[in-house]
Amino acid sequence: MSAFNGYVQGTTFHITYDFCEDAERVQKDIDSLFRVIDESMSLYDSTSLLSKVNRMTDTAIMVDEHFYNVFTLSKKINRESEGAFNPALYPLIQYWGFGAGNIPFPEQTPIRTIDSLKALCDFSGFSMEVRNDGYLLIKRKPYLRLDFNAIAQGYTVDVIADYFQLSGIENYMIEVGGEVRTAGVNHENKPWRIGIDKPVAPDQPRELIAIANLSNRSLATSGSYRKFYMKNGTKYSHTIDPGTGYPVQHNLISVSFFAPTAAEADGYATACMVMGMEKAKAMIKEIVNADIYLIYADYKGNLQMYMSDNLRDSLEMLKKESTLSQ
Repeated sequence: MSAFNGYVQGTTFHITYDFCEDAERVQKDIDSLFRVIDESMSLYDSTSLLSKVNRMTDTAIMVDEHFYNVFTLSKKINRESEGAFNPALYPLIQYWGFGAGNIPFPEQTPIRTIDSLKALCDFSGFSMEVRNDGYLLIKRKPYLRLDFNAIAQGYTVDVIADYFQLSGIENYMIEVGGEVRTAGVNHENKPWRIGIDKPVAPDQPRELIAIANLSNRSLATSGSYRKFYMKNGTKYSHTIDPGTGYPVQHNLISVSFFAPTAAEADGYATACMVMGMEKAKAMIKEIVNADIYLIYADYKGNLQMYMSDNLRDSLEMLKKESTLSQ
């Protein structure tokens, strides 16, 4: 098999696929796809379409097919998660110090400030129209901002998967920033083996808690254990609850979401992390061809696991139970 990896979209990527004599062309094509996605949805490129949307005060702008696809799926996940997945959280993400520049939040956080910021995070203030000449994004209020970071990497994986399928490549594993999509089998003619991390602090060595055997399926993991900071003895996770305006504070630590596409897995994993254990378990019952593997802390601080019944034959458990690292 052929393989290459690198750094893109602020993270790493790893791609393995059927042996190809023209691997250099494949790599150049995939590099071009990365650039196209960045030109559409990068928050860190001031010339990207998303940056233009966030700056504009006009009521509408034509967007490309990638933007349309991600926006449409985001609307679906937003609806099915009852607002838990919200790509319009940009003001709150910035406020809590998880946006560009990692600006820390003020020492005092008055309720009126959070409430005023929540009013700026109205995803319903955006809509899309399909026209003969393309896709028209309507922005009803000039101060609204979008942030697709919770779904764009998964979508990028899907774009590369589409390229492979059109190129006749039947076996592959694509991973961008931890979001994975697989097809066919690996070099041993077996399902792809994808590790799921044990939730440990960023300064601790990586340790796997389970291995998923995947074929023709996608996997994304969202957690509160990697990206957070401590302030005045309180842990602030990068996952923001649109309902409260604050970082989530519950016992759900990690969500691994299995779905047909990586964009779905990426978006729903984020939604589950916001919703917490019980709501996530309820939502999964309503989604077709999807499964979840949840890691949470019990009242003693021990790690506990929950998984969909369909995963029991494809998920290899490496750790039954462990003490949560504080």
